[in-house]
Amino acid sequence: MSGGHFDYQESYLGYIAEQLENDIEFNDLEYDSSKPIDVPYGFQHQPEILEYLKNMLDDLQNLQNLLRAYDYAVSGDSSIDSFLEKARLAYRKGGGIK
Repeated sequence: MSGGHFDYQESYLGYIAEQLENDIEFNDLEYDSSKPIDVPYGFQHQPEILEYLKNMLDDLQNLQNLLRAYDYAVSGDSSIDSFLEKARLAYRKGGGIK
């Protein structure tokens, strides 16, 4: 059986990552009430905040991928060794996900 160990909740990290991507991409666009409601706009964050958002985005994407690898391993779709290889690469030298 493919995945399901986390009841597919790890995919929610992808939705959060998509929102961060939009916040970064549209940061400089000011809100304009004359435009349709679904037109994106940004928050005009300072560059330091954007750098943190980019780091958070990378962390979310990496964590989602690692969780999926673990999910597949414990569901029998791949091996624990495959997960360990990915985990070791993800957590190399810094203690955190890289």
